[in-house]
Parts: sequence; C-alpha cells; structure tokens
Amino acid sequence: MQQAMHALGSNVHVWRIALDAAASQAGIDTLSEGEVARAARFVFEHDQRRFVAAHTALRTVLSLYTGQGSGELDLGETANGKPVLHGSSLAFNLSHSGTLALLAVADDREIGIDIQHVTSGLDERSIARTLFSPGEIDHLATLAADERRMMFFRFWTCREAILKAAGVGLYGTGLEIGLDDKSGVFVRSPPAGCNAAVVLHELQVESGYVAAVAWGSRTQRATICHFDFNDLAGSDRKSSQHMK
Repeated sequence: MQQAMHALGSNVHVWRIALDAAASQAGIDTLSEGEVARAARFVFEHDQRRFVAAHTALRTVLSLYTGQGSGELDLGETANGKPVLHGSSLAFNLSHSGTLALLAVADDREIGIDIQHVTSGLDERSIARTLFSPGEIDHLATLAADERRMMFFRFWTCREAILKAAGVGLYGTGLEIGLDDKSGVFVRSPPAGCNAAVVLHELQVESGYVAAVAWGSRTQRATICHFDFNDLAGSDRKSSQHMK
C-alpha cells in the first residue's frame, strides 16, 4: 500500500473508511480548532464520533501523500466551501453518511465524491423539484416508489460529486445528469461556471449505499484505485503492538 501512495500520478484514489471501526483510534489531537468546533455542533454523540473519525482518517491519509505530520496539514476552504490543502497541488474530497465515509484524492485536478445511505421517509419528488433538473425530475416521475427512491439517491450523489469537483456551490444551475441503459449515468450538461470537462463515475459500495466520484480532466482517462483505510489502520496498530 505504501508503494501505491507514490503512484498517484494521473490516477484517482478512493479510500473507504468504516467510521465506527476507525473511531476507536480517532481523537481530536490532530484536528484543527475549526474541525473540533464542527464536531461539537452535532447533537448525537455517535455523529460526533463519526465526524472525528472521518476527519482523523482524512488527515492520516493526506499525510501519507505529503510526508507531513497529520496535525501539521494546513487545511482550508475556498469561498464556495471547497476543501483545499494549502501549499500542495494535492486535491481531495471527503463524504460520509451513516457508518461509511469515502475520501477521494487526486493530484493537480479537481475532485469531488459523495456517498449516501439510502433511507426512506424523504419526500423525493419535493426535493427533486427544488434541486434537480427538469430531465431528472421527469425521469423520477416514471418510476415506482422503490425505484424512484434509489434513482433519487443516485442522481443526488452524482450531482453532489460534480458540484464538489466544480466548486460552484450547492444548486448547480444548468447541471443535468443523463442516464444511458448501457453506460449508466453521464454528464448531460455541466453546471454553470464549470470551466473544465467533468468525468463522472458511480462507485460500488456496501448494500444500502450509493456513491459517485467526479473529476476535472483534459482527457477522459484516469484509473480509479481503491484502498481501505481500516486495513491501513489495522496494519499500523499491529506494528505498534509488535514494537511494544
């Protein structure tokens, strides 16, 4: 896995993080004051723990690429809330939902990722009318309830991944996701203000979750490499125990 850290190149690395397992090793020591404050705003303790676990994992993974200590990383945000690592060409994006998080890492290209736990009880049609494109709304209207719920979350994650990569805010005026029977989802129309081609790819994750990753590219070519943070954390824990 260490060799893969140095092979980022033009690839896109996607890290899976099981939050409840990662929480056992997570702490606020390496987090910034802003991250600690955000964690404290969660009402439920399990949400606080998962937020801390996700952001501890984020810093741990980024430190593998930069060689810096995880607490030394200078993380910030653009005016539109897009996360940045100051002083580095490394781009990253983190998303968490339920008990899972995904972290996408790329070099010198914009990146966005989103994961959602598929749940019931949402008024999908009402939310879609507010945030989705006319074509997406029309497609949802043709589906039965269970299919509509799944397609709603697929559209949602695809839109979020693209908007995060483009860094143009939440609503994404002009963005439309298309659906092809053979190739799946694709970007039918990019959001206003997006100045580069955006590549979209859906990800296979655990049952009950949907996810997508998007990146800016001068070409369509990029290999997605998958890693599991909990394997890395487990390896570090075993090494530490052996040293004792």
